[in-house]
Amino acid sequence: MQKHTSALGGKNKKQIYNLSPEEVLKKFGSNQDGLNEDEAKKKLQEFGENKIAKKQNWKWLRLILAQFNDALVWILLVAAGLALVFAEYRDATIIGIIIMLNATVGFFQEFKADRVLESIKKLTASFALVFRSGEKKQLDTKLIVPGDVIFIAAGDSIAADGYLLESYDLKVNSFIFTGESKPKRKEAKVLEENNVAFTDIDNMVFMGETVATGEARFLVTGTGMNTELGRIAHLTQEVETDLTPLQKQMRTLGRDVTIISVFIGIVVLIAGQYFKMSLYQNFLFALALGVSVVPEGLPAAISVALSFGMKRLIKENVLAKKLNAVETLGSVSMICTDKTGTITRNELAVTKIVINGEILEIDGAGYEPIGNFYREKEKIDQKGVANLELLFRVGTLCNDASLAKDGSKYKIIGDPTEGAIIVAGQKYNKTKRFYERGEKKINENPFSSERMRMSVIYSSPTTFLCNSWSSSGVASEKVVGDKNSKTISYVKGSPDVMIDLCNFIKIGESILPFNEEEKNKARAMYNQMSGEALRVLAFAYRDLGGFAENKYLVEAEKGLVWVGMMAMIDPPRANVGNAIAECRNLGIGVVMITGDYEITARAIAENVGLIKHNLKLKSESDSGAPESDSDLSLVINGKTLDTLKDKELYQKIKNGACVFARIAPEQKLRIATVLKKYGEVIAMTGDGVNDAPALKKADIGVAMGIIGTDVSKEAASMILMDDNFASIVKGVRTGRTIFQNLKKFVHYVFTANAGELFTVIFGVLLHIPSPISAIQILAIDLGTDIFPSFALGLEPEEPGVSKLDLNSRGSIMSLGGFRRIIYLGIIMATGAVAAFLWSMLRGGWHFGHSFSADGILYLKSTTAAYAVLSMTQMANLLQARSEKLSPFQLGFFKNKYAIGAIGISMAILCMFMYVPFFQVYLHMLPIDWMDWLVVAGSFLAVFLWEEVRKEELQKS
Repeated sequence: MQKHTSALGGKNKKQIYNLSPEEVLKKFGSNQDGLNEDEAKKKLQEFGENKIAKKQNWKWLRLILAQFNDALVWILLVAAGLALVFAEYRDATIIGIIIMLNATVGFFQEFKADRVLESIKKLTASFALVFRSGEKKQLDTKLIVPGDVIFIAAGDSIAADGYLLESYDLKVNSFIFTGESKPKRKEAKVLEENNVAFTDIDNMVFMGETVATGEARFLVTGTGMNTELGRIAHLTQEVETDLTPLQKQMRTLGRDVTIISVFIGIVVLIAGQYFKMSLYQNFLFALALGVSVVPEGLPAAISVALSFGMKRLIKENVLAKKLNAVETLGSVSMICTDKTGTITRNELAVTKIVINGEILEIDGAGYEPIGNFYREKEKIDQKGVANLELLFRVGTLCNDASLAKDGSKYKIIGDPTEGAIIVAGQKYNKTKRFYERGEKKINENPFSSERMRMSVIYSSPTTFLCNSWSSSGVASEKVVGDKNSKTISYVKGSPDVMIDLCNFIKIGESILPFNEEEKNKARAMYNQMSGEALRVLAFAYRDLGGFAENKYLVEAEKGLVWVGMMAMIDPPRANVGNAIAECRNLGIGVVMITGDYEITARAIAENVGLIKHNLKLKSESDSGAPESDSDLSLVINGKTLDTLKDKELYQKIKNGACVFARIAPEQKLRIATVLKKYGEVIAMTGDGVNDAPALKKADIGVAMGIIGTDVSKEAASMILMDDNFASIVKGVRTGRTIFQNLKKFVHYVFTANAGELFTVIFGVLLHIPSPISAIQILAIDLGTDIFPSFALGLEPEEPGVSKLDLNSRGSIMSLGGFRRIIYLGIIMATGAVAAFLWSMLRGGWHFGHSFSADGILYLKSTTAAYAVLSMTQMANLLQARSEKLSPFQLGFFKNKYAIGAIGISMAILCMFMYVPFFQVYLHMLPIDWMDWLVVAGSFLAVFLWEEVRKEELQKS
């Protein structure tokens, strides 16, 4: 049995990263040649297979049972059971059909979403190169055990947690843990410091990371659930999910309906005993009245509306895994979003160039090598800029990355920073391998974190001005051409280091001394761009002519000629700024949470309009005295976050703090917990394994479909297919529209129920036979009501609806809406009773006379009442499309589904009355033309009543 703990151990004991290679090998019973097969088999039995375990959750059974976990469905199940007890098999059958329809729609929509989820999951590497008894073998990753020695190289996925035994220029992509796009350098060494933060452990590698550059050998220290990945996966599985706002409202509604239904049933039973009715007839009458207030078609209508919402969201590149998640998006009051990949593209791009003492800009999207060059916002011909080709030659030759085309998209192989330089170079000149022509690489000084630079030595025939100097140190110009091939050193590195290595600067066609004034100008430009969160590299070269080949490496980085700088950033997505502005219009707060540094996070936040330049947090002091700058900062880092109490944290967020930087996974989970604690409905985005607990805790966890990990997708309730923040905002609008539509058809369904209830009550008060039977009530709810309900769920966004009306803060049924239901129910019932009485009286019946429940007159009369209730609901359908706007203002044909639903419902009504099969089972018969006059009059009464009410409402 595997323990759900990380291989790093507890805080109070010596960690693996504190041990020497010899100590680690001894601890895991291994050696440099790896385990032998017998040892590996024993450890496999002890530790189990190297895979992330998943809780057994009886997925399909749970999905099926979830469809019946609804108070309204419970009422229907009870009603069906009672109908069976009293041999009312037709009632029981119809109720059963309604229940199964609801369950089937819900199940298949969620099943379909799950299938889509499976299809977009990324495949992980299934093999690794493992040393067994000194021999390198390709092994299935699930067979890897602690103590194995594994070889990794560029492009490999790391299959287990491990301690580095050897490393050669190793950089790994830790994006799934840290959220940072820049590969992290790791090397074989011993860390002396205790309790090192996870992101700073650079002598170990972890399952789920990938190798960007270099190669290494590591000793496996943890597999399966005993990895860092496993620890987070376990934490995710332990987070409990809460009810959605819609589920809470429907639970309350179901409770209220249950109470009303039971109360009516009890009152009727008591009254029936008073009037000395038979117990059997009394119960059937009570059941009819109780059923009349139960919206049988509502669960199915909600499921269909949400399933159509699912399809609508997919068009907006949002995949909802659960039906209720569709509506919950409209309840969101706070969006907590990642930076990398959601706000930004997760694609480094060169955006600024410093050359000849001036700044140029480059545009373009992603890694596609297409873009324009600008000087002071005006487009220029880059070929006419002196030294620009030289700058890109230095950058592309002093480089280990490459650009590859994968189908219609481009991708970087190697370090993204170097890849961005390659892309910028191709924007300057699209000719393949242009900068490499005639160049022959001789040697290289590799990059190291200590030197902060890299240099390559080429035999170069390219024509450009090189530096040459006399013994007096005076620079002069000298042409290096095809006939005069020279050995050139190309150097790139951190500007603050490179400035001190350069003696000369190339400006235009001249090479001048790089004096302190020029160096200060370069530093100022570097500092300015760094303050904008740009990653800046400097480029220089040197003519090595006159030096012996064995001196090249020593002299390659001395007395350099400064060429210029390139500044790059992970650029924001094009429409994120507009999306954030729309969030404000919708009354939604936006908080950015990232593992990046504060300066970078703030710069991106300013760039997309999340915060304004030089904006300060609202003062929390009552005295009005200015607080310290740290208190006023809109950016809160991980260390500061740990010092804040829950209430202080929430208060800062409400007062404007919207950027959290250098945040650990546990802190992200805490932010989600605090916001929910104080009543916010939050959407949390994430892509890495570290995001999974917070995704599951949030009301709406939104995983990235492209760069997201399997664990984050499993934990989330929604997936962004395009990883774009703007898609969340589109989803919010869709969610709010769906909630508005839910309110509309809740009103519609309960109005029908009110009409049915008052019809029966009026019959009791007037001491006449029941104008409508229980089976006809069910026929209205299942037959003529269900398609209009679906049609209201497809109503487009209504103009003029308050954008600040969050779903979670609105009630699915308001007091005003309840009054409308009562008024309309009385009008409908009056028409139904009038139709019933007129039919009965025309047929020869008189008040107080007996009647036959199976007689033709009674069946025709109840059918007339049924027709009135059905057709007045069609009038109600037209008016229910908006609480305030007339159908003439909305446009009758704007919702074509509503017109179609009316046609279908009328066809069903006629079918029930005129087809013999339905006549028998529903106790109906055709009605006379005079009855149709009452139906038409009742239809107009409902329609015109609502027209007058809406006109008065708009006037007020």
